[in-house]
Amino acid sequence: MTDTAGHRPLVAFTSLAIAGSGLVSACALNQVLHGYAPAGPLAAGVGLLASGLAVSLGHLGQRRRAALAVRGAGRSALSNEVLLAGAALGLAMVAGGLAWAGAPSGGVVVAAGVVNALFLLSVGLVYRLEGQLTWNGFSVLTPLTGGLAFGAIVLGSSAGADGSMRWVLLLPAIDALVFSQRWRDIAALPHSAATPASAWHLRRTQLLAARFFLLDVVPFFMLAVSPAPFAIVLAAIGLTLDRIGFYALALQRTTEHEVAAVESRIEAMGESTGE
Repeated sequence: MTDTAGHRPLVAFTSLAIAGSGLVSACALNQVLHGYAPAGPLAAGVGLLASGLAVSLGHLGQRRRAALAVRGAGRSALSNEVLLAGAALGLAMVAGGLAWAGAPSGGVVVAAGVVNALFLLSVGLVYRLEGQLTWNGFSVLTPLTGGLAFGAIVLGSSAGADGSMRWVLLLPAIDALVFSQRWRDIAALPHSAATPASAWHLRRTQLLAARFFLLDVVPFFMLAVSPAPFAIVLAAIGLTLDRIGFYALALQRTTEHEVAAVESRIEAMGESTGE
């Protein structure tokens, strides 16, 4: 898992799909809280999600593989993701189409939001693999919380200084808490020259910090002080960095890694005793 160039289609797919589903889910939250879902952001969410799934189909090579993957629904995390992706896009398209036709349906929007949120959770679950040290724990939640944060930032930035949209501040804050735990887990992993990890691990602090500030911290304060569309640009970059970091910082449990972990603990014990 050190060939980050080979992960470019996955970075593109997950970045677009997470952004799109997060925006649809955020629109559904606004529907629940204020009784309407803005048609523009809802359509943008549909477009982003559709683009992401198009990239995914191209990456599969053969479109029929997606249909075959659905057969394992309920047993396979990948099958669940494929099934939920199709349902998420279908419901989002119906909700967006009704909104643009001037006949919005709050029930359809909420249903689309729920299914899209489930899809975001499935994206995290599909990578929960035994032996992958950085793809478990709080990493499972970051597609959901990061997508919702992006969606909230789009809504808040588009609405400007609308006092009723202050709820959007909650979602970047939640994502910041979740991601800070993922950051802590990655930072705690020992790394040495003997550990088979990508060169990104040498710059993991900078990469994680850039994601944290661009997707969460800076947009949060912009929304709180003076909402502006530029926050959307920063959040989009932050979300892309999240996906780059997810694949680039993959670290598989190996004998070399376990040795490095033991050496790290021995060094820490030596420092604590003053030797």
